[in-house]
Amino acid sequence: MPFFKIKAYDSKGDLKTLRRESNTEDELLRSLSLEGYVPVSFVVEKSRRSSSSAAAKPLKLTDQHLFCTMLSAFLQGGLSMTEVLGLLQSQTRDKRLQPLFGELKDLVESGRSLAQSMRTQGVFRESLVGMIESGERSSSLPNILDKAAELLQSEISLRQKLRSALTYPIFMLIVGVGVVAFLLAYVVPQLTGIVVSSGKELPLITRALLSVSYAVRVGALPAILIGLLVYIQLRRRGKKISIPLFGGIRNMLTMSLIFSQLSTLIRSGIPLVQALELSEPLDTQKGRIKFLAEEVRKGYRFSQSLERQGTFSEDAIAIVRIGEVGGNLPDCLERVAVNLWTFAQLSMQKWSSLAEPIIIIVMGVIVGFVIMAVLVPIFSLSELSGL
Repeated sequence: MPFFKIKAYDSKGDLKTLRRESNTEDELLRSLSLEGYVPVSFVVEKSRRSSSSAAAKPLKLTDQHLFCTMLSAFLQGGLSMTEVLGLLQSQTRDKRLQPLFGELKDLVESGRSLAQSMRTQGVFRESLVGMIESGERSSSLPNILDKAAELLQSEISLRQKLRSALTYPIFMLIVGVGVVAFLLAYVVPQLTGIVVSSGKELPLITRALLSVSYAVRVGALPAILIGLLVYIQLRRRGKKISIPLFGGIRNMLTMSLIFSQLSTLIRSGIPLVQALELSEPLDTQKGRIKFLAEEVRKGYRFSQSLERQGTFSEDAIAIVRIGEVGGNLPDCLERVAVNLWTFAQLSMQKWSSLAEPIIIIVMGVIVGFVIMAVLVPIFSLSELSGL
């Protein structure tokens, strides 16, 4: 859709320079006439959406959180939207964000709403755009921005806690695997070489160890290269590598964010079906939220839709049902979100505390197996030599 640069007189007789997006010139003229402008001239401009923005990756959650926080603070200070965006452009030190904020300011000045401008750029999360759109329609944009910033901060905290919970156990696992691989590839062949050269029949445990040692020496490097290639391909396709053990925890945290956002959107006057559609991008299990929206659209209550979907807990369904009967659905949705978050936190703490001793025990068993497999034939040689 092309942009037009227009010079037109307004109802007071002042000459204005406008920018509008329109499919055709006739549609543009009709729109200007309805707004009370008398166009003098107009020329087609290049699309305000730059190629860099069109191909840009989504903004980091931290950048979107900072955007919501600063935008809310400036708007509550009484500044206009264009003034706020101009301040954001001038104050940010991120070279990637400066042109983005400048483009956003131009789009707003051309007559678009903030939500429409953000959607045009395509770098903001769709659920965030939906919340801002609801805030603009309900004239409560600063409050909505505060809630959006809170939700984003919750998700950022979630990711940081998951990383911190996994970092130490994964580090221990990597070190342990490295030590065992070193023992099998270099130490074991040296120690067992004496026994092999003696011609004595090796015990079963030692023969098994030598087979594993040979497999490690031959296959370790190809296995590492194949793993790296698979990882790179998955990252290029946008797929995430998840640990099955934490799948349930991640699901609870995701649903906590979704229920919290649903509560906020419904409080802002957004219908439940639309709130579900706006929350769908947050869900890692594709199709689940879409199913709920379709069920509600067919006439089922939200609690019935949750029950028919089949993956939600009985206590969550019961709380939602109470909210529907009592007419306080947003409060009950927020309660479900808090409960899910609390359960997920407790489960994450339990598994992270258990991971360390489990890894130590497994590594101890492996090292003990290596030591036994090496020492048994050496002791046999010592007995034969009369030592």
